[in-house]
Amino acid sequence: MATVSNILFLKPQPGRLEAPMRDIAKASNMIKRAGGKFRAYNDVSGPNAGTIALVTEHSDGKDYGNYMTKLETDKDWQSFIAEINSAKSPNAERVATGLNVEVPS
Repeated sequence: MATVSNILFLKPQPGRLEAPMRDIAKASNMIKRAGGKFRAYNDVSGPNAGTIALVTEHSDGKDYGNYMTKLETDKDWQSFIAEINSAKSPNAERVATGLNVEVPS
């Protein structure tokens, strides 16, 4: 079975790194509670240098589907996303998102 991961690249606003780091910590707890394996990376080179890559992994497509169902019904997650989306001055810019399926090797 192929691992499925979703990725979000965030670029913190200048001088405001602490705020998105707090948001990431909050999100991490909710993601893990819903069954996702969560990691955050600081991109130091390449086209996304200066961004933070947030990666959530799942064992396969079924696991990913179950995870999404849990998140979509999680009241804390809904409130968190609404708060992030409604910010007049966001803590970070969303640069890119993606859904990846592992290539068998």
